[in-house]
Amino acid sequence: MTRYTFRKHEHLCGRLRIQEVFSTGKAVNEAPFRLVGKVMELPTVARAQVAFSVPRRYLRHAVDRNRMKRLMREVYRLHKAGYLERIAATDRQCAWLFIYQGRSTVDLAETRLKITRCLDRWMEKHGF
Repeated sequence: MTRYTFRKHEHLCGRLRIQEVFSTGKAVNEAPFRLVGKVMELPTVARAQVAFSVPRRYLRHAVDRNRMKRLMREVYRLHKAGYLERIAATDRQCAWLFIYQGRSTVDLAETRLKITRCLDRWMEKHGF
């Protein structure tokens, strides 16, 4: 039985690390989501660390921003197992930053479709 968790050591934290991923990482767009990722050494046992961002520029209300971040985290939590297995097979670590760029909120089904598509395209691009 697989436990679908998203623990603290899997969160991408630290301004410098996030800036490094954002500035030197490779991006994949799947409107309204953007995935910026980088294969890098991480100070944790986790195969991947993830951060989620919903800029105020796109969603003005905090309620909407928080809801989108919650949906993005939920989709990642439920679908990360397969991606982490593929990364573990190559013995590398990745840092991912998901950025929401839509002007209105989207539902769970569309979020699931777009985020998994982003991850698939990023993994394919990096040879996982």
